[in-house]
Amino acid sequence: MKRLSAWYGTGGIKRAGPMRFLLYVNMVAIVLLAGALARLYEGEPLPWLEQGERGAIAEAPVEPGPAVTGPAEPNPAETPAEPSAPLTIEQMMALQLPLPNPARMPAEPEAGAEPEPPREIVILTEGAYPPFNYRDGSGALSGFDVELARALCENIEVHCTFAAKPWDRLVPALAAGEGDAVIASMLIPAAGRESPASSPGLILSDRYYSTPGHFAARRNAVPLAATPSALAGRSIAVQAGSIHQAYVSMRFPDAKLEIFPSLEAAQQALAEGKAHLLFGDRNMLLRWSASPDGACCRLVGPAYGDAAYFGKGAAIVLRKGDEKLRDDFNVALAALIADGTYARISSGYFSGSIY
Repeated sequence: MKRLSAWYGTGGIKRAGPMRFLLYVNMVAIVLLAGALARLYEGEPLPWLEQGERGAIAEAPVEPGPAVTGPAEPNPAETPAEPSAPLTIEQMMALQLPLPNPARMPAEPEAGAEPEPPREIVILTEGAYPPFNYRDGSGALSGFDVELARALCENIEVHCTFAAKPWDRLVPALAAGEGDAVIASMLIPAAGRESPASSPGLILSDRYYSTPGHFAARRNAVPLAATPSALAGRSIAVQAGSIHQAYVSMRFPDAKLEIFPSLEAAQQALAEGKAHLLFGDRNMLLRWSASPDGACCRLVGPAYGDAAYFGKGAAIVLRKGDEKLRDDFNVALAALIADGTYARISSGYFSGSIY
């Protein structure tokens, strides 16, 4: 007690006063510093900085703080009064938001856009030249020319209709705009051979079948070599006045020609054994040998394709100015040959391909 009273009595209170004051100052400083750090964390400038220094701190990048686990309360000052504009793709990428899927978005119809209807073209043919073009039992146009034309039109995705015209009216009808193409076994012009396709103002496709000459013989006959010496003295049936008669006379001068008024008569002579060979159009002989009447006979030897006699084949005939359609037909024809469609169509009329 004496020590305690002595301490209070001898200036202890005076010594304790300054220490309490320092504790008070320290506590005030800690409180102010904690508040300043909190304001600085929230992005507000410290109150004791000058205006320039505040701006510098405001512009300085702020490191992101720790992740907030609880839901953040909206800042009323930042809440827009009206709905904001949609985010751009760049903003969505910056915020790592999922981008909209175009496949799931409803397509906006184009104003005034309508599907273009398929082009319609008219194919002119004769309808009186079997097996290439003719009318079947129901009166509908049929034959190799017609079936191939349909396949070509399907390949180039155009709608085709057919119109039959007499042979001598096919080219005039094409020139008058009554059709867009002639597919009627019209031969490609060649020296010494007349063809309506040689008229001015016309263009031709690639050949869609060839027309060589060929020999036929009886199936049980011993094949003969197709040489002038081997055929010397042999009887060859031909149609009178035909290019096939002219060719045999030129190529096999020592052969014995049996001349008949028609190809059918020459075929009958071969079937009855009245001639060793028959020389005629390859395509017609293929057709005949596949029929009951021609079952006796078959084609032998090579095909003879001398253009001066047998031409370059048959082509599609179009008007000048329709080069695009002609080129489309050429591309389609090559495609039908490559995928086997041509061979399938040909086998329906002949015993082999006529390309």
